Amino acid sequence: MDIDFKVVLNNKEMVEAVQAMKDLDVILIDSTGRSSKNIMQIKELKNLIGKAEVDSTYLVISGTTKNKDLKNIIEGYKGLEYNKIIITKLDETTSYGNIYNLQKLSGKPIRYLTVGQNVPDDIIDAKKEKVLDLLFLEEGI
Repeated sequence: MDIDFKVVLNNKEMVEAVQAMKDLDVILIDSTGRSSKNIMQIKELKNLIGKAEVDSTYLVISGTTKNKDLKNIIEGYKGLEYNKIIITKLDETTSYGNIYNLQKLSGKPIRYLTVGQNVPDDIIDAKKEKVLDLLFLEEGI
């Protein structure tokens, strides 16, 4: 994507990275994959995010996730105090019911959907009309 990035491994590096990017309009923080079952890793991630003083925290979850796993994932990441959700990999499924389930179980708004590997072209604003089409009109991506 030809954008600047910093690798951060601890609180000090997080503060330094955010300071180095303070003149940018947007700073995205992408954590390495962490199990929602590993409480220690979630606490470490929350601590790092706290050092960054973020405006918004998104839970990013695959649209291919099994329904019975959604509740555990949502509960496991609750400590991060995420306020919005991004659903990825909708191009890899033909079943979109998890969009509704994620919103209902989390109580958080679905903000974006992703439908491929071409960033930013494959990121879609999760407008109500698009979500309803996916859920009820069986319209694919």
